[in-house]
Amino acid sequence: MDWVVISAAFFMAWAVGANDSAKAVGTAVGSGVIGFKQSVLLIGVFTTLGTVIGHSAVSGTITGLAGGMSPSQITLVLFSAASAVTIASLWGRPISTTQSIIGALIGSSLALELPVDWVTIARIVSAWILSPLLAALLSIAIYRLYKPFLARIKGLKNLELTQKWLVFLASAYSAFNLGTNELGNVIGLSQSASLSGSNIFIALAMTFGTLTFSRKVIMTIGKDISPLGPTSAFSSQFGAAIAVSSANLLGLPVSSGQAIVGAISGLGIYKGERVNKKLLLDIAKSWIKAPLFAGLLAFFIIKLLSAGF
Repeated sequence: MDWVVISAAFFMAWAVGANDSAKAVGTAVGSGVIGFKQSVLLIGVFTTLGTVIGHSAVSGTITGLAGGMSPSQITLVLFSAASAVTIASLWGRPISTTQSIIGALIGSSLALELPVDWVTIARIVSAWILSPLLAALLSIAIYRLYKPFLARIKGLKNLELTQKWLVFLASAYSAFNLGTNELGNVIGLSQSASLSGSNIFIALAMTFGTLTFSRKVIMTIGKDISPLGPTSAFSSQFGAAIAVSSANLLGLPVSSGQAIVGAISGLGIYKGERVNKKLLLDIAKSWIKAPLFAGLLAFFIIKLLSAGF
């Protein structure tokens, strides 16, 4: 059974890399600060660091929601959530892997007639609503502080170097958050299935997902929502990262995707730039469809196979 759980955890971590990595490096790639291969290396290094040394109560929250489930049932939760994320990645949409996991957990609990901690679910959903709004406000505040700082830098070369390093650091910070938040979800479920000591393995699986399948979602984040130069890239990425870190401290598994989309679109509206409202509507719809699909898939699979557990 261990190999089945390991395979499901690998699939989920791969799906996180295919979709969520764009939320950490999409602005850097879209603004031309780093290339795709460099972004994969950045994700690999800093996500692994976040997984190993990052401190977050997120995995504990997820483990609590999976209480009473067997390793086989948790395997189906991982499979259902990963399937929803993979479909969205094929479509090039930055959905929430966190929402997919929560949806799969609720669907599984209902199918198994286990109690659902609706109070915790309500806190998590509230954080999903607030995180893009908070990220938008933070990105605007950072932008307003950042521009006067850049005006004091003398020399075009020094200015370009400063901007590139700040965008890189913001992306590294966001990648670290992926390790503590999104991968914290996968680790929490893996621990519930008695799969311990898998942090490095899960981080490597995510890196592989970034390498093999993330380019389309990265371009959606980096180029299609709103125009991004180095200044906007840093402000939106750093604002989103702070919003996610705040949720990590509270143990709330929020979506870095919702945060970065909120940050980019909020800053774009503030600056009076073009914002792709049709794309934003499509992304918002996917935030609803993904947890519903994952929840329904987990519910029906468990109902069909429950006799074998």
